Amino acid sequence: MNVLSLSTVATGAGLWLAIAMIGGLSFVLGFAMNHGSICTVIATTELIEQKRPARFVALVECALWAAIGYTVLGASPTMQDVWAPVIYLAAAACVFGVGIYVNGACIFGSVGHFGNGDIDFGFTFLGVFAVLCFAFLIGGEVNQMPVSAAPPIGLQLLILALAALLVVRFSVFNSGKNFQRLTLAMCAIGMTSAVISVLAPRFSITTTIGAILSIPVAGILIFICMFGGSLVSARLRNRRFVLKRPTRLDIIRRMLGGLLMGLGALLIPGGNDTLLLVGFPMGAWQAVLAYLLIVATLALLIARFGSAARSWS
Repeated sequence: MNVLSLSTVATGAGLWLAIAMIGGLSFVLGFAMNHGSICTVIATTELIEQKRPARFVALVECALWAAIGYTVLGASPTMQDVWAPVIYLAAAACVFGVGIYVNGACIFGSVGHFGNGDIDFGFTFLGVFAVLCFAFLIGGEVNQMPVSAAPPIGLQLLILALAALLVVRFSVFNSGKNFQRLTLAMCAIGMTSAVISVLAPRFSITTTIGAILSIPVAGILIFICMFGGSLVSARLRNRRFVLKRPTRLDIIRRMLGGLLMGLGALLIPGGNDTLLLVGFPMGAWQAVLAYLLIVATLALLIARFGSAARSWS
């Protein structure tokens, strides 16, 4: 039984405690995204242009941390809708891949960039919200057929796999300089997302935007605290905070990227965050397929047109 969910603490002090925990964990989540400078676009750019796969390994570690979190809590990761048929899943993944290329960052990276003062990335989430809002308005309540499954391997094997990846990333991919930062960030993102998912079962970073429509209190709280954590991380790192005025082209790119990301996330369902933090921990082959297609689409675009995405920490 999900002993931490809001439904079990629906009244009194327990509800306020759950709300405080969601807010605090969301703050940590946003802080870690900015602190670790983690993003699928950055990881793919480093892989294609610099032959550096360390950030990709770290993203897999993030999924393992989330699986460990679910296992320790005795909870099962849950998709809030059934997976799309393969042909639609593949098409949606490609659309999402194009979207994050146009945007210049994935869901993780967009949160991180916003914290750095790149306020044009707020239009990314506005684009995602527009798609999910439209789907909500024409279809009523969405996500009515949740799919849940426990991690396919036990805690000991998860820890062993995580340890192996840590050793590989440290010793093989020469990531010593950023090893501690990435490790702490992946641990924080994976573990906090697992706990938030237990407290607010509709949660994923992408669908939090849509969740504002269906669970407004939790959705808005997560959204505000997550961006607040990213802002504080950037402020502590740079010792100053400067808002960067967006150009018209920046706004158009982020909005278009957000619209494409929202469309892909609607059909998969979920964005790269959902695939890594929910789909991978539940052992869904659909999540693996969708994520590989997102990365493949992104890689082809980067190889052909290049990428300006760079780590900021």
